[in-house]
This record gives sequence, C-alpha cells and structure tokens, in this order.
Amino acid sequence: MARRLPAFLNTTAFRVTMLSAALLALSSLVILTFVYFASVGASLRRTDATVEEEIAVIENRVRNGGIDAVNRYILQRSVGGSDFLYLLVHPTGRRVSGNLSGLPDEEADEEGRLQFSYRRPPAGEEESEKDERLARGRLAPLPGGYAVFVGLDVEDEERLVGGLLRAVLAASALALALGMASGIFISRRFARRLDAINNVARQVRAGDLKQRTPRTMTGDELDELSANFNGMLDRIEELMHRMKNVGDSIAHDLRSPLTRMRNRLDEALRDESTDREATVAQAISDADELLRVFNAILSISRLESGDRRQVLEPIDPHAIAEDLAELYDPVCEDAGISFSAEIAEGCRIAGERDLVSQAIANLLDNAVKYTPEGGAVALRLRCRANGEVEFSVTDTGPGIPGADRLRVIQRFVRLDNSRSKPGSGLGLSLVKAIAEYHGARLELDDGPGTGPHGPGLRAALVFPAPK
Repeated sequence: MARRLPAFLNTTAFRVTMLSAALLALSSLVILTFVYFASVGASLRRTDATVEEEIAVIENRVRNGGIDAVNRYILQRSVGGSDFLYLLVHPTGRRVSGNLSGLPDEEADEEGRLQFSYRRPPAGEEESEKDERLARGRLAPLPGGYAVFVGLDVEDEERLVGGLLRAVLAASALALALGMASGIFISRRFARRLDAINNVARQVRAGDLKQRTPRTMTGDELDELSANFNGMLDRIEELMHRMKNVGDSIAHDLRSPLTRMRNRLDEALRDESTDREATVAQAISDADELLRVFNAILSISRLESGDRRQVLEPIDPHAIAEDLAELYDPVCEDAGISFSAEIAEGCRIAGERDLVSQAIANLLDNAVKYTPEGGAVALRLRCRANGEVEFSVTDTGPGIPGADRLRVIQRFVRLDNSRSKPGSGLGLSLVKAIAEYHGARLELDDGPGTGPHGPGLRAALVFPAPK
C-alpha cells in the first residue's frame, strides 16, 4: 500500500516556496556562471596580452640585432627559469632553439592563438617523471622566413578557474538545498496555522460558535486573517444571539395588542349591544400599531444590510432642526413639558433628509414620553471644533443607567421602568441603524436632571465632518 504524502507537501505555500527556491537556485547559477565566464575571459585576455608583449620584444630584437640576437635572447630566457615557452623555427622547419621540442599539434583559432598541452619535468626530478601541463601561445613570423612560437604556462590559472567552477556548482546546489529546507519549514508552519483555522471553521459549521482561531500576534497575513475571521465569528455570534431572542421579544411585545384585538372583536360578535363601530376603530388602531412595529423592523433590517445604500448628498441640518422644533413645541406644551431649541447655522452633513429627520424625531418622541409633567426637553444643533455636527436631545426624565446603555439600543429591549409606557423597544435601535448608515454615532449620557425623577438623558447623534 502506497504511503500518503504529508499534508503540507500539497499546500500552495509549499509549491510557492519550492518555486521560489528553484528560481533562487537558477538565478544564483546564472549569476555565478556569469562570474565564472567573466573570470575565464579575463584570464585568457591577460595571458594573450602577456604573450603579445613578449612577441613584440622579440620582434624589436630582430629589427635591432637580427635573428642571432633573437636566438641569444631565447637561449638566455629558456635556461633562466622564465615562465615563457619558446621555439625558434628555421625556414626549413627545423628547431633552432627554445624550451619546446616542437610546435604543438593543436589547431590555432582565427587570431592564430592556440591552447595546448606540454610536458615539463618538475625541478629536481628525473626526466621520466615529467608532468603534463596546459599552456597558451601564438606562432609569429620573423624576417628571413624564420618564425617564433611564444607560449605561457596557464596550468595554475586553469586549476583556479576549475576550482571556481566547482564552487559555482556547489553554491547553486547549496542554494537549492537551503531553499528546499526553508520551503519545507515554512510550508509546515503555514500548514499548521491553516489547519488550525480550518478546524475552527469545521467546528463552527457544526454549530459551536464559541470557537476562535489562535493568533500569533506577529501581524503577518495569517495573523490578520485570524483576526478578521474571529471578528466575523463575533459578529455572527452576536447576530445569532439577536435572532435567537427576537422571536421571544416579538411574542412578548406583540401578544398583548393581538390579544386585546381578538377579545374586542370576539366580544363584538357575541354581544349585539357592543358599539361595533368603536370596536372596529380600536382594532384598526391596534393593527396600525402592529404595522408600525413591523415597518420599524423592516427599516432596521434594510439599513443594517445596506439595501438602501447610495451616495449620500449634502443636506442642511438647520432646516431639519427648525422643522422638528416647530413640530414638537406644541406636543411638549400639551404634555405639560417646557421645550427649548438651540439651533446653529452654517452646519453641513451628508445624508438622507428623511432618515435623519426620523432619527431625531425618535429621540424627541422618547424624551417626551419619559419626561414627567413639569419637566423639560431641549433640542440642540451645533458644529463641533473638529468639523463634526451634533444633534442632541436632552430631557429631565429618569434617564438610562450606564450599565444598560449598550443593551437598550438592541431590538425589543425595554427597561423595567418603561414597561408601563406604550412602545415596542425599537426606537433607539432604529436611531442606531440610521446613525451607522450615515457613518455617524449615537451617544447616550446623563442629562441635567437634579430632581426626584432622575438624572435625565442626553441622546446625541454625531455626524462626521463632510468630505
């Protein structure tokens, strides 16, 4: 039975790392090969230049002293331990002098240069122990039909170049081996981290929303992926928790008006003396209240899902505040509450006028609803120093405790002291959804109340500075 390869060998990270290692080894080979050939070329050019200089010296001696001067020069150089190889050739082709026994058999290139092997006995050893070495030279013609061959031993340089070639191959193999080793290490580490994320995903798919992916806090791509994945799971868990509770909340808050509606209609059917017209009118009123609740739920859902998302246009918040102040001044007067408005001019926000008006109206409705008779409600519009625009509604009612301010903006959440008031617990949820739609934020703080009814509440809708 064939053994199964480790999982990390089948990962994209392993393949990418192996490809990178191969490219690194290839690039190293190309660079080192270039260095090798550049070194070989430089060595050959240096040897050829040295040979040409020696040939020029011999040609100069021919011009000044004839062939005998050249012969004496070659004899002196041959027995004097020179690195050069000489052979003076008679016009008939016989050897005249030099430390070479004859012309090399190798063919010359287009420039007359050739690379050949020769035997030279090492110093202090017998003739039978000659060694073969490599040299490079050129045959140059001389006056009178003579010719001279000048060569230079390049065995040591060839060995150096050969060592350089072996170093190039060893370095390329080392680069490939190190690349493969690092690829295996990185891909194993990458695979372990991906396995951890996949394991969490499988457990979440099985229904365990409490699971979270581990983080290394290194700030790399996988750590950022884990952070975003965990944030997504937090959001999903929050939404699932809301959905889990929303059914109970709807049943709790809508059961009473539905029960009242049914009882009234049932009584009207059984008792002919009942004012059926008033009963139908009350049933219609109850149905309108139910429709308002469901419309609010739909509005919140659409805002949170982005169904209405469009380019926000500049609007004048001063006109919105003026209209609302004119509308709620008589409402507060009828409720026995004093109303005041402080509205700044010159502010600008980007948004949808109807949604902004609805959000501020919800805040004013809550303020009027929970402010006792003799209390006060204030509407304020101001431009902050940082360019933000703030709508605020302040009342002198019971307020909202600090511990409940995050909870009260959730759907169908109503505090105990508000159960006696009509409502569905969706007002602040809708305001929060409108704020998020506009990139604004909802702030809830204590109001200025100092009386027996509580500290009051200051609800502010803060819009970002227009771009």
